[in-house]
Amino acid sequence: MGGSSSSISGSGGSSVSGIAGSTISDDSGNIKITSGVSRPNDCVAIVTASKATVANASGANLRAYYSTKEMQLSEIVGAKNAFKPDSPELPYLNLPANGIVSFNPGEGLFATVLVEDTSTPSVCAGTIAENFQVRPGSSVIITASHKIVQRKSDQDNEWVDEDGNNHKTA
Repeated sequence: MGGSSSSISGSGGSSVSGIAGSTISDDSGNIKITSGVSRPNDCVAIVTASKATVANASGANLRAYYSTKEMQLSEIVGAKNAFKPDSPELPYLNLPANGIVSFNPGEGLFATVLVEDTSTPSVCAGTIAENFQVRPGSSVIITASHKIVQRKSDQDNEWVDEDGNNHKTA
């Protein structure tokens, strides 16, 4: 049973250790090590994905459509500003007002962020961003003035931006 041991430290301070020939992931699924090696000198394949968050301080319910390529509004919104049905090609995240949503941007995504009408959520009431580029591991805040700002990376509070402003509404 004497397999070789491997240990990896993640950028967020996480670490994972295991025996060769195993697949290991942390509780959130952000770090995965897949290794089919049987000899100590074989190569270990490491796949990492960094979690990101969106904090919605806009005061409205939002939809963030995302794709690995740029999208057109006509692919998302149809006649009378009605949202088109969710599809595997253009999925979306529900971003509830004053809520925080975690997601995995993989190698990076484009996001189009739209405002849901308060009386008819199936209707688009406005656009916050079109094809906003989401970098891997990048967490953002959508402000009350409908701007997208970067979250301060060394801050535990999801509502604090790079300039130290707290966007959490009471």
